[in-house]
Amino acid sequence: MQEQEIEDRLRIMGNFFDLDALLEARTDPEDVGRYYRLSDFAYRLFMGRTIHMGLSDDGFYHKEDLLKPAQFVERYIGTEPMNILEVGAGRIGNTRYLAKRHPEQHFTALDLPGRGFLKNRAPRNVKLVEGDYSDLSLFPENSFDLVYGVETICYAHSKERVIAECSKVLKPGGWLVIFDGYNTKPQEQMTEFERRFTSIACAGMRVTTKDQYIGNIPLYLEKHGFGDIEICDVTQQIRPTLRRLDRVACYAFMHPRFLRFCQRHFAPDVMINAVSGWLMLFTVDGHLQEYDRIVARKK
Repeated sequence: MQEQEIEDRLRIMGNFFDLDALLEARTDPEDVGRYYRLSDFAYRLFMGRTIHMGLSDDGFYHKEDLLKPAQFVERYIGTEPMNILEVGAGRIGNTRYLAKRHPEQHFTALDLPGRGFLKNRAPRNVKLVEGDYSDLSLFPENSFDLVYGVETICYAHSKERVIAECSKVLKPGGWLVIFDGYNTKPQEQMTEFERRFTSIACAGMRVTTKDQYIGNIPLYLEKHGFGDIEICDVTQQIRPTLRRLDRVACYAFMHPRFLRFCQRHFAPDVMINAVSGWLMLFTVDGHLQEYDRIVARKK
């Protein structure tokens, strides 16, 4: 791992951001909702309609790669009528894509209050609902055939609770599909340096450091009634997106006047993305974090 280069980047970041204060920032649902509401402009500018990683098969970034998670979810959509739930739907790029391709199916998109979620324009077969996926009691039990989430479960302080809630609303035989990033080992097994810079990388997106170890996920799934569990490390497929974000963040930090201008005119939550963008390549290259595709079926 290139510790010296990471230290150099952290030192440069420290000229613009109070990294200790960033680490202490709250990551409760209302804080995450505010972060997305304020940083939506930056995501729209750099990521387009979807605000997650692209999955690239040839080592190069293509705009179409941003649809690959939704295209994978599509494998679990049949021809019979289905109820499908996306948790943490954000700007509903995934649900919008799937709903247009499957107008005969009923989709529900769930996201946090406080970010203007209900202002999204949705196809007629999509219902928008504000709420927290840590409590899905607003939906009847055994009511969905498919539940999926793309880069959203990382914000949950308890991944087990989210998995338990998804299990409750899934019908027996229903599928759960998750795309997200995780730590490859518990924080207590990391060195102080590893723990600090991976935590800063998360903090730049208001992502919690709690319950991020991938090794816990299969245990949670089995405990809450899932079988046919498949966890696939697809980190290599997101590296082109990470390189793109690294270049954008590098431009910001290498042009202090531009960054200062942005800090004066935009809310702090808009600019902290640059911190994550400039560190995430190192967290995956150092094998401290990975990006996984998780599929499980409710027994």
